[in-house]
Amino acid sequence: MTHIAINITKAPTTKDYINFITTSDSSVLSGFKDKEGTFLSDDTLDTFINDELLHDDYTLTQHSKRKLLTLSSGERKKALFDHLLKGNPQFLVLVNPFDSLDVSNVSKLKERIISISEDTPIVQFFSRKDEILPCIQYILEYKNNAFSILQLSEYLNQDHDNDVEFKDPLPKPISKQAKPALETLIELKKVNVSYNDKPILKDISWTINQGEFWELKGANGTGKSTLVTMMIGDNPKAYGQEVYLFGYKRGSGEAVWDIKRNIGYFTPSMMHLFKGQHTALNMIISGIKDSIGLYQVPTDLEVNLAKQWLQLIGLDTIKDINYFYLSETNKRLILICRAMIKHPPLILLDEPTVGLDDKGAMVFIRLVQKIAKESNTAVLYVSHKAEPELKPTHIFELEHTDQGSIRKTTSAN
Repeated sequence: MTHIAINITKAPTTKDYINFITTSDSSVLSGFKDKEGTFLSDDTLDTFINDELLHDDYTLTQHSKRKLLTLSSGERKKALFDHLLKGNPQFLVLVNPFDSLDVSNVSKLKERIISISEDTPIVQFFSRKDEILPCIQYILEYKNNAFSILQLSEYLNQDHDNDVEFKDPLPKPISKQAKPALETLIELKKVNVSYNDKPILKDISWTINQGEFWELKGANGTGKSTLVTMMIGDNPKAYGQEVYLFGYKRGSGEAVWDIKRNIGYFTPSMMHLFKGQHTALNMIISGIKDSIGLYQVPTDLEVNLAKQWLQLIGLDTIKDINYFYLSETNKRLILICRAMIKHPPLILLDEPTVGLDDKGAMVFIRLVQKIAKESNTAVLYVSHKAEPELKPTHIFELEHTDQGSIRKTTSAN
């Protein structure tokens, strides 16, 4: 049984790779020729979610009738996997199968895939080398306009250049915040959250102060997303509770903008918003205007400041390139510069390295570390995946209980 892996961060598209695999005369790929693959991917999952929302089609949850959007990432992928396997696929295509899964769910899914691989050919699209399944024997690459097949050991032994440093200092904002920065930015006191009588959070108390570097951890379904939405002013469950955001008690008559103007926010899911014809330079400037793209003529000071950020991340030569055509790594570097150009009191990074390759993730994390070290901006980093170079000074970890998730006692290294 032959199993192939492909680095999804490299061109061409997944469709092009699968087309090559199913039409190639290579002896290595003979088990895939003229066969049809079944996709375990977020795109496939999104199709089922849309069918559920638009047509009340509960194919994946027909026994429980639970809405997919109420399930954790691990539960959704399990439901999809169970459904796909009922069709006895000729070969299984896994597109970043471990994204957004905690350690426990990664282990469970990996065990199932390895068991299935005994009878079913696997094509795995991966971003990080440590995600490559143990059953994989070959890597399919596309270089110099041609496909090539490498032994896994040959691929892993390739020299990957990771020598990237940000030597310039962080650019200073044009002007200071109109309101003096507060020492305490976020304060939660014994917060409790339930949905449909299901307890999510139990007696959560947490204070985030100016300049601190926090990592928010916890297994799938422990309430990390609930906490994040409370902090950015998007969760009505904060009303009537002791939730203080940038000096405002939630529900005291404050405008949502009074909260959001203090936060630089980034998550990969927001990248679909930036599809206009905007240059890399203008994308960074738009962070000053708090707009999706730039629709006003910037001042010379604003242009010069954005150029300093591009120089910091080594992308000053692409300032006039359309953002849409940049690499995945460069897009995210641009967006974190956009989020930081005003040096907001808090920058919130939600699963920011999902979908990046090893070098891209390393570059992104080094920029985050620099921001945490050289600015007064507090950093809140939310992720399932442990990043070796991430060095938070504080950790807030959620632990599930029957009464709702509580704070687990832990400390940063």
